[in-house]
Amino acid sequence: MKKILLIEDDVDQAFLASEALREAIKDCEVKVVGTGADALRLNLNDFDTILMDYNLPDMTGLEILHQINQRPHGPIIMLTAEEVLEIAVQSLKEGADEFVIKSVDIHQILPHIVERTIASFHQKRKVEDIEIKERERRVQIETLKRVMLTLAHHLNNALMPVTFSAELCKRSGYGQTQAEKLVKTCLNETQRVNAILERFEQYIEGEEFRYIDYLDLKDAMFDMQAINNSMAVENDHEK
Repeated sequence: MKKILLIEDDVDQAFLASEALREAIKDCEVKVVGTGADALRLNLNDFDTILMDYNLPDMTGLEILHQINQRPHGPIIMLTAEEVLEIAVQSLKEGADEFVIKSVDIHQILPHIVERTIASFHQKRKVEDIEIKERERRVQIETLKRVMLTLAHHLNNALMPVTFSAELCKRSGYGQTQAEKLVKTCLNETQRVNAILERFEQYIEGEEFRYIDYLDLKDAMFDMQAINNSMAVENDHEK
């Protein structure tokens, strides 16, 4: 059901507008108040849209807009009998989604304007949500790339002395069979780790890993660990 708030002090205009909306819009509920103060006492976020007359007994439409903008609310349609460009421009600047002149056929076109404004508002929100999620995803992926590149750098630095020490141990002519086996194992393992790290960096630099909207960095790390494991398996097969 669409809930509409109509802020209109003219009783006849409020009645005609309400009837036009209820008749043209399926499952429509219209709440009518006669002043800006009455409107501001309501939970404005409960309404799918707000229609307000520009000239009210206690304040202007711009004054109401200024206060409404400090709270969550749906789209706002400003109604006025005055064809003043400055008012229209200022209303739109202050946050109104539509500005409508009260013409002779206003009650015929008002339901269409309301439905169009609501649909446009929700579509805009969806686009904004998608853009926010996309920015968050990019930040997460960029953070993950930096973490993994730093990790790869430090692992390579740590492996270099291990490899060098193993080479020196092998050249020293140890006769013990176990020592030779240990050296061989050490060299094999360090070569395999280096190969995995090289592949890992290729995945990251080429952005070949899966793009997922991770809930947090921990989930992303688990996914990268799965890639790491798969690369290790591939490396074993190649050997």
